[in-house]
Amino acid sequence: MALPRVLREAEARDEEGLAAWLLTAWSDTVRAHVEAGTHEVSLSGGVDSAALCAMTARHAPGQVRAWTMDVHFADEVERGNARRMAKVTGAELVDVLIPDAVLPDLFEHAVLANQTVILNARAVASYAFYLEARRQGAGPVLLSGAGADEVLQGTPGAIPSAKARVDEDRTLAMRALGFEAMALVDNLRASFPAGSRDHEGAPGAARGAVDNSGRPRDGARVGDQESKPSTTPESDRSDQAVGLRAASPPVDNLRTVSEGGNRDHASRAPPVGNLGTVIASLAAPWDLPSDAALPSEELRYAKWVLTELILPPELRGARAHGLTVRTPYLDEGFARVALALPESVLLRDGFGKWLFRHAVRSLVPDEVRLARKTPRYGHTALSSPVRARWLELYRDWLSPARLESLQVIDVQAVLGLLTRYFHMPADDAQAGPMDRLLMRLVSLAMLQAHTKALP
Repeated sequence: MALPRVLREAEARDEEGLAAWLLTAWSDTVRAHVEAGTHEVSLSGGVDSAALCAMTARHAPGQVRAWTMDVHFADEVERGNARRMAKVTGAELVDVLIPDAVLPDLFEHAVLANQTVILNARAVASYAFYLEARRQGAGPVLLSGAGADEVLQGTPGAIPSAKARVDEDRTLAMRALGFEAMALVDNLRASFPAGSRDHEGAPGAARGAVDNSGRPRDGARVGDQESKPSTTPESDRSDQAVGLRAASPPVDNLRTVSEGGNRDHASRAPPVGNLGTVIASLAAPWDLPSDAALPSEELRYAKWVLTELILPPELRGARAHGLTVRTPYLDEGFARVALALPESVLLRDGFGKWLFRHAVRSLVPDEVRLARKTPRYGHTALSSPVRARWLELYRDWLSPARLESLQVIDVQAVLGLLTRYFHMPADDAQAGPMDRLLMRLVSLAMLQAHTKALP
């Protein structure tokens, strides 16, 4: 995925002039899609999808159909706002019901469609949403409001929060990795692919709409089904059943395994990478070296979020059902304008996307336009109404035989984590991180199983 290599201006000029410039860019971008024949939008009820629905209706009055998702962890305020926007814009609203029971049953299908690991139920819900929407006649192209947070700084504090979450996930993953895999810890420094072929060319634009949809992250658990990083001291987590090798640190690949004697008696010094770097100080994944590094952390983070977390479940999940999802916010023309705006006009009074909210005031009612972001999709297997079915899925796919086939997993450590998770309250601070880890492992086991099945 290619983001424009644009740096934000340091100083704000006339704010009203900037707002008009932004609104014009938004109107031109959406009009190009409408003129290409796309009149359908995915409407969550947040300001991004609301502004998209309203602008689409302005260019195609009486022709817009809006699709929304009814799943138990969707935010009710935003669902109400979606209904409000449909009335305001005259769009036909189609509410797609996603029963809780279908999510664990569709997990394997979603993993194969995504062609990558899944770490939250929202990705499975997206797969189910597009499946049912297609059955009800959606498409072949839907517009999505995703990408606005990444180009308009919609989630204040997103990067520090994501760094804390990554550190927490890395620490927990060390308990699941076998010694051989942990020794290769600097694989975390591998660069990301330079581009993606998953993106459709957009109508009326040099690079076009990027196919995607997704969710933001921030310190208030906004957007995804993530928990806040745990503040529980490591010493208080000793009840986790971990295999003996899980306590062994990864070693520098320049050292010999025999340096510490028998590997089951290795030193408990902090794990180090190939250059002697302590794991805790590893760079964030969006700061890993690449052949085409973007010029700012904001852009590198945005590319990582979109490529690693947002695009696969939306773009590929939709395409599996014959739908194409496009994101006008990531069209080159609009993204270039948005990414050049000074930060001072985007973050104000705790709001992200402030200038955009101001610019669309003639399109979106205040109660929608100024609504605070809410923790949508806060969900783990433990909090699901079909908890028993999720745990059965985890148990089936994290069997010793399946884990051993992955070759880099400490089987006893994972079984110990699984046992602890099964007895954990849904509101435990570690429920989110452990669910992410278990979903990753289940996804890997599924991908491994289907890889073996190929001739």
